[in-house]
Amino acid sequence: MGALERYTVLRGSDVDEFRASVSRFLTPHLLTPVGRCHSSVTADLAQVSLGPVSLVYGRNAGAELGVRLLEQVSYYDVNLALAGRNLLSCAGDEVLLDGATAGIISPKMVAEMRLSDGYSQLHVRIERHALERHLEGLLGHLVPGPIRFRPRMDLHTPAAASWSQGVRLLVQDLDQPAGLASTVRGASSWASFLMNGLLLAQPHDYSEQLEQRRVAAHRPAPVRKALDLIDDQPDADLSVDRLARAAGVTPRSLQRHFRTHVGVPPHEYVQRVRLARVHDDLRSAQRGSGVTVADVALRWGFTHVSRFAALYQRHYGVAPSVTLREPPESGHDGMP
Repeated sequence: MGALERYTVLRGSDVDEFRASVSRFLTPHLLTPVGRCHSSVTADLAQVSLGPVSLVYGRNAGAELGVRLLEQVSYYDVNLALAGRNLLSCAGDEVLLDGATAGIISPKMVAEMRLSDGYSQLHVRIERHALERHLEGLLGHLVPGPIRFRPRMDLHTPAAASWSQGVRLLVQDLDQPAGLASTVRGASSWASFLMNGLLLAQPHDYSEQLEQRRVAAHRPAPVRKALDLIDDQPDADLSVDRLARAAGVTPRSLQRHFRTHVGVPPHEYVQRVRLARVHDDLRSAQRGSGVTVADVALRWGFTHVSRFAALYQRHYGVAPSVTLREPPESGHDGMP
């Protein structure tokens, strides 16, 4: 065995036994040897659970194997190649897994794989509800989910490299009877570390929000106060003078803080927030409701409708009237 020796489930089994056992721990699938009969193929399997995170190790020898999932994946599955190669196809992407590249299958995806002879792989299975609740804790709001990760994970990037090294360290720890993961608290800590690290290391459709939260946490108090007021009351009087009074600094100081920590002056940030609110209202307006572009623009503080329309067109690439005529938006769009 190459990993998780203490948690061996099968050793030297045939293809049918291997497929049935893997299906219990992951997703039902078809497993087909390429170019040889079943009797020439052997496989090893190990599995261990740490609460919402499971590790599944598999190795095949004797022939290439074709794998086709029969159901959509219901969890997050990070595939790490330990030896050999695996051509993973999912969500319209092909990812060649080797020592430098991992692959991620997100919930509601189906996948196919081509495993080289002598291939060994570690699956890091993370239950959907656990990872999405973990992300909600980081963001401070509900996540409609599922999170859609970029399928290709470049293990040369510093964050992904650190995460994969952490997985390997966990495997070593599990093979020690008195390792940290042998205790309930230790297992919980490892699971939290892996979920947190994956969300930070691998791009997904909430990465931008996580980065915004990280940057916001390091902004000076006056900037945070002004931003909170803008986000809470975008339709109010938000002149620089009022924002500066709320932040407890001079207008000049607030302007300087915004240039340094937000990247745009206060009035431009206000404008962007208002445009976003208008956009949301126009997209959610029901046909026949009588809502007009002018009504929505005035509601969010745009007193010059023609000037607003030009700003909107510049920002979203279409006139606000076009957005209003589109079918109402519903649900989560996935990765941009």
